[in-house]
Amino acid sequence: MKKSFFTFLIVMLSLAVAMPSFAAKLSEEDVAKKKEGWYPTGLPLLNYDSDNGFGYGVRAYLYNNGSRDEEYFAYAPYKMQLYAQFYQTTNGYQYHEVNLDMPYIMGTKFRIITSVAYDKKINANFFGIGADTAKEKLSLNDGTTEHQFDTYQDYMDYFDNNPQFTKYYNYQYTKPSYFLNIYRDLTQNLKILVGFEVKKVTIDTWDGEKFDGDLQGPTLLKQLQPAGYKGGWSNFARVGVYYDTRDYEPDPKSGYFIDYAFEIADNVLGSDYDFKRNTVQLQYYVPVLSSLTLALRAGYTDTDNDAPFFEMGYFGFSLNRRTGNGSNRTIHGYKEQRFVAPTMTVANTELRWKFAEANPWNQNFQFKLTAFYDVGNVYNKAADPFSEPRWGDYKQGYGGGLVIAWNMATIIHFYYGMSEEDTSISVNFNHTF
Repeated sequence: MKKSFFTFLIVMLSLAVAMPSFAAKLSEEDVAKKKEGWYPTGLPLLNYDSDNGFGYGVRAYLYNNGSRDEEYFAYAPYKMQLYAQFYQTTNGYQYHEVNLDMPYIMGTKFRIITSVAYDKKINANFFGIGADTAKEKLSLNDGTTEHQFDTYQDYMDYFDNNPQFTKYYNYQYTKPSYFLNIYRDLTQNLKILVGFEVKKVTIDTWDGEKFDGDLQGPTLLKQLQPAGYKGGWSNFARVGVYYDTRDYEPDPKSGYFIDYAFEIADNVLGSDYDFKRNTVQLQYYVPVLSSLTLALRAGYTDTDNDAPFFEMGYFGFSLNRRTGNGSNRTIHGYKEQRFVAPTMTVANTELRWKFAEANPWNQNFQFKLTAFYDVGNVYNKAADPFSEPRWGDYKQGYGGGLVIAWNMATIIHFYYGMSEEDTSISVNFNHTF
């Protein structure tokens, strides 16, 4: 492993020692608002995403917060969260999941998060792999000429007159999966992770399909045929450690979170691919005013070149794996996985202002306006962000939106993002980070 990566990891973890340490605990005001016992939330999913189109379905939550006199009531986001989701979109995306999260299970220092999911997308994005995807504009090779586009809309205008390139950047996949992550507190703030994920990926391209009477020409995925082009099993084990002083995990107002996770896929685990991933993350939340929070994040990930292309575009954070770079989870205003490479960086800044609160029908709703600014880049080698950072190639996204916190734990967002290449809309759950 690269010496520079270890240096970066040491610097990040050292911040945990340098920063003031305190127990991750809700304020007395928020403890008073937190509901006791069992309660449901959920709503129909009628939303829109720039990548996937109009979506519809339902997600239902069941929570148990326990009672106020229990030891972890003021520390844990909940005692149990169970949700089930049925969701599909007009652009052929389906994501159905059952997810269970149990912090401090049965009064112990263990936490379990487990999920079974079915993920299918007929218009998944593939824009290439490597540092060149950040250096160059969108480009299309029609076999004789290289066409370049300043914006994604320019590309769409091009294929309106050239339907044989309608799906040039797209492919199809199905990904049934299961994961189990087990966490344990070493101290109130320091926690460790072990886990595994099992996933069967089936890949298909649009090559040869008809659009407006014309046969689809060679897609970019067909032309490049990267590792993973034929799909297969992608099973990996995970270990990690993180230091968490956030006051409330779903919607932090103060504290910081430093995270390191390591993932390894191997034939011994039933995987068709052998690869390793190292991921580091720092989140920091500053209460500027009682109603205004400044949220900051920096992330870095490095994956072996042997990883399949459909695994390379992820940050393997300990508590959640996020697609990158591009989309409402990394750089707003760009298509999902617009920039993918073995090494990726991302940084986000958000201002979150709570401007209203209501308590109808014994439910608590907090309304927040958010403004965000994102940057990120991709590299071919682990050391490149430090030795050859290429600051001029960093991609920028910005925008804002509305966030609604329902009974504190269910976070619903409405985001609008912009970049020099595209715009994005997201109506979904949870903060960006």
